[in-house]
Amino acid sequence: MENLFDLAHKIDKSPMRYAFHSHYFYEIYLLASGNVTYYIENEICTVSKGDVIVIPPGKVHRTIIKEGSLYDRYVLWLYPECISGNQGIQLLTDEVSSLLEEKNTSLISFDRNGVYLINKMFEILGKEDSANEMHSRSVCESCIVMILNWVRDALASTQAKQSETEDLISRVISRINHDIAGAPSLDELSGEFHVSKYYLSHRFKEYTGTSVHQYILMKRINMAKDLLDKGCRTSDVFERCGFSTYSNFYKTFVKLTGKPPKEFRIH
Repeated sequence: MENLFDLAHKIDKSPMRYAFHSHYFYEIYLLASGNVTYYIENEICTVSKGDVIVIPPGKVHRTIIKEGSLYDRYVLWLYPECISGNQGIQLLTDEVSSLLEEKNTSLISFDRNGVYLINKMFEILGKEDSANEMHSRSVCESCIVMILNWVRDALASTQAKQSETEDLISRVISRINHDIAGAPSLDELSGEFHVSKYYLSHRFKEYTGTSVHQYILMKRINMAKDLLDKGCRTSDVFERCGFSTYSNFYKTFVKLTGKPPKEFRIH
């Protein structure tokens, strides 16, 4: 079971801030309680009790936990290299990922009955994962299918969210994501958006917890990991991802992933 997913029930008591980061696996959060905001790429999600956040592989995100209450949530991680072995889960994760893009959101809300059902399903999943009985794997996989099925159905009936184009940093992130390999520098972005680079740098760090340069490097390395996992040669990948030299690519890749490009494979 541990190869297909991991599940954690986490509770934090104090205000916390994280820098933007990403994972190669799917993250599914169910909020039980708390005053928390999720930043996912250029989307800001204010989450209520019973809401679900789905973050596909490679999406950079951060969480800000505010004062006032405990941050209580379930976190489900689904691993792509093992999802492919379960046709039902593979199909559902593909459909959910497609709907997330179509609806332009990572936030899924349910009605009162839906909140009760999805909470109960996470509880059962946690219980069976801990029990590790002979039948537990089948029960856990069934729970994951039900969770993904409810998420898909809720997304399908959700109205597409309009892009937050009025916000400077949202527009800057959209601009960077539009062409990761050719992403503009801080100086170029400040000129394009007609603001001082010092103001833009401060606002960007405030929003993402990282610099424009580090954000671009993170996105480029995510792109490189995806290309390497698809079998592309390292000698081709670095240029496709916007690095001027292989040496620069190599050092950045090792720093952000902990291993050299030739040793990296997700599957």
